[in-house]
Amino acid sequence: MRLVALGVLLLAGSSGQAVAEWRPSIFEGESKRAIQGCAARSTDDAWSCAFIRCEPGNNRLGLYLDIPGVLSPGPITLAVDGRDFPLTLQDTRGPFGDAYRLPDAGPAMFATLASGRSLRIRQAGIKPGYDVIALAGLGPALSRLNRVCTRR
Repeated sequence: MRLVALGVLLLAGSSGQAVAEWRPSIFEGESKRAIQGCAARSTDDAWSCAFIRCEPGNNRLGLYLDIPGVLSPGPITLAVDGRDFPLTLQDTRGPFGDAYRLPDAGPAMFATLASGRSLRIRQAGIKPGYDVIALAGLGPALSRLNRVCTRR
């Protein structure tokens, strides 16, 4: 299922720039309450994607990461334009397949993401090119998602 979903994302545009933009999630039932961005190097066989979701029931945003076969539960550092955020990955079988949730991502993290240029993921085993997700288009997409989230 995840490969099919990622394939649809990659077919939406053939250039790395098209993959790097933040768009509504392609996962079934999530397009109106989640956005996603992927590393420009992502393919059908290997990808690195982040998801921001309006979590049901609490009007909060949730942050998820998916880098198959690489991520593991525990500490991770996300850097936005050089500003480090030490966070924790939580294993989940949530709305984005095997993506890990970052339960301690809060308002400061989301504000920094919205105005940033790039998100760097730091955890052992992540290959260069899969460790950076461009934040182009995230600000407006996040504003729209916040409006949806506050209406719930």
